[in-house]
Amino acid sequence: MYRWGGRATILVILSCAILSGAACAQPTATPNFETASVKVSQSRIGHEGTFTAGPDGVTARNTTLKRLIYEAWQVGYARITGNGLPEWISTEEYDIDAKASHPVSSPELRQMLKTLLENRFKLTARTERRVTRAYALRVGKDGAKLHGPVGEERPGIWRFHGTLGQFADVLALKLTEPLVADPSAPSVAQGTPIPVVNQTGIEGVFDLALPMSLDARETPLAFWQRTLKEQLGLTLEPGEEPVEFFVVVHVERASSSPSPKG
Repeated sequence: MYRWGGRATILVILSCAILSGAACAQPTATPNFETASVKVSQSRIGHEGTFTAGPDGVTARNTTLKRLIYEAWQVGYARITGNGLPEWISTEEYDIDAKASHPVSSPELRQMLKTLLENRFKLTARTERRVTRAYALRVGKDGAKLHGPVGEERPGIWRFHGTLGQFADVLALKLTEPLVADPSAPSVAQGTPIPVVNQTGIEGVFDLALPMSLDARETPLAFWQRTLKEQLGLTLEPGEEPVEFFVVVHVERASSSPSPKG
C-alpha cells in the first residue's frame, strides 16, 4: 500500500516537471492597487482635468472615463468605440486616488488601472482591426526633423513628450479642437475625431516643441499639415487605413464609495 502511494507521488512530481509547472502552478494574482477611491467630481469643469501617475499610484481630478481608458490602454480617443457607447464616458468627471502597496513600473501601474476600471466601471472591451477613414502620419521627402532643441518655456509653444504613436493619437484629437493662440488654454474638441495612424517607422521617445503660429484663414487640418511639414518634416495625408480600435462591450457608471482594493 505504501509502495503504491509512493509511486503515485513520484508520478505527480514527474508530471509537474514534464509540464514545466503549467498544470501545477498557482494562478497569477491580478494586479491591484492596495487602496482605491473613485468618486464623482463635486464640480464639473467641462474640459480635460488632471491625471498624475507615479511609482506609488494614480491621482486624477475631473477626469473622464475616456481619459482613464486612454491612460490605461494607451489608446487614443479616435480609436475608442462601441455599439451604443454612452455619451457620459466623455462628459462625466471623476476623482481617483489609488495607491500601490509598493513602487511599481509604468506597465504594472497601467495594469492596475485596467483592473480598477474593469472592477469599478464593470468595463469589458475587445480590440478590433478594420480599414477606415484615417490620416497617415509619414516622413516627408526631405526627412524627419525630430531632434531639434526644445528651447525655453514661452507662450505660444505646444509641447509633447512620448512616442510618435502616442503623438498620432493626440494629434487626432487636436484636429477637432478650435485653434487658439495660447496652447495652454483649455480647448474643447468638436465633432468625432478621425484616427491618425503612425506610418513613420520611427521608434523612440521624443520631446517636441511646436510654435503655434496661427493663420486665421486655416482650418485645423491645414494648420497641422503646415506645422508638421515645417517643424518636424512630417506629412499628414487623408485616406483609408487599417486601424486597431478599442471596442467597449459593456460599461456602467461607477459608484462613489471607496474600495479597499483596486
